[in-house]
Amino acid sequence: MPGKVRLAFGRVGEGAEPVLALHGITAQHRSFNSAARYLEPSGGMVALDLRGRGDSEKPPAGSYGLAQHVEDVIRTLDSLGIERGILAGHSMGAFVVLQAALSYPERVAALVLLDGGWPRPEGEVDEEEAAALEEGLARAFRRLDMVFETPEDYLEFWFPGQGLTFEDLPPDLADYYRYDLGEVDGGYQPKASREAAEEDTESFSSASPTATDMRGVECPVALVRAAEGFFPDSRPLISDETRDAMAEVLDLRSETLLSGANHYSMLFEPFASRWAGLLYNGWWRG
Repeated sequence: MPGKVRLAFGRVGEGAEPVLALHGITAQHRSFNSAARYLEPSGGMVALDLRGRGDSEKPPAGSYGLAQHVEDVIRTLDSLGIERGILAGHSMGAFVVLQAALSYPERVAALVLLDGGWPRPEGEVDEEEAAALEEGLARAFRRLDMVFETPEDYLEFWFPGQGLTFEDLPPDLADYYRYDLGEVDGGYQPKASREAAEEDTESFSSASPTATDMRGVECPVALVRAAEGFFPDSRPLISDETRDAMAEVLDLRSETLLSGANHYSMLFEPFASRWAGLLYNGWWRG
């Protein structure tokens, strides 16, 4: 079919209906390393590398955007033989799973939104919130143009002045950063395509669901929020006011606020254990 690309993924467990998990805008499937560990004894997890990221194919401009990622989600459910799946999304991935629930309600049993999926503003934009989002994305995007002489130099980008090696990191986090890099002339570069990230930014800013749109989500929803934004001590990406707006239009069955976590650290321990149960404990049936 037009736009069809090869998608890489990671799978844990052999259950017939694994949770399908989607990462953020410049990340990859190993964002879910820690959470997947909790699902192995149950239904398991399949976490995708979205097109343009990780080891998935990186097609040219015009091949990205919210609608295309939704089609990839449905194609993945089809390949797994899942008629109605539980979808989890972090950051940009949360907007994708929301739109999947709107476009294909018969295919989605429940959603877990991880620090993403807030309504697209229908009126005036909060300038402070917009500036914080732009600052966080700018840092993530900046690394996509960089070549790092060694993998340890990449850790220096993320943890400046700490002199960390991969042996200093928890295994799940070390694996995430190692997989994030591909070898290029002169060293190592993040695998995420800047072209994909920029095209998706434009698409999501103009086409992600508004609060009015979100009233059409028919399935139960769990919301997990980090208490901090992209950086330590920064304002959260989903404020209490935004949470209230989401609760008005979604069937919000579960809420978790992760004190001490930021937008990135929430995916790894010690925080992952506080929300991973939402992926398999049946909260959506209550």
